[in-house]
Amino acid sequence: MFSRNGCYAKTPDVVLRPFAEWGHAYAFTPSEPDIIDLNATAFFIVELCDGRPYAQIENDYVAAVESKVGSNKAREQFQTGFAQLLERNIISASD
Repeated sequence: MFSRNGCYAKTPDVVLRPFAEWGHAYAFTPSEPDIIDLNATAFFIVELCDGRPYAQIENDYVAAVESKVGSNKAREQFQTGFAQLLERNIISASD
C-alpha cells in the first residue's frame, strides 16, 4: 500500500543483479516468481529506497537527474517508476 508519508526499501527477499555496463539490472521476486528487467531509472529508484521517507526519495531522485531532463520530467519519471516498482513488489513500505 502506498503512502506519501511512508518510508520505503527494497523488498527483503528481492534479489538484484546490476549490469552497469549495459545500464540496467535484473530483479528476481521470489514471492511472485519472476525476473524483471530494470532500466537505469528503475534501478536508481530502488537504490534510493533504503528506508527513507517517500518525499526524500523523490527529492533525491529529482535533484540527481533534473539537470538532464528538467524537474517536471524528473518528478514524472520518478512517480511512474516508483509506482511500477511498488506494484511489482520490488520495493515496499518499511518499518
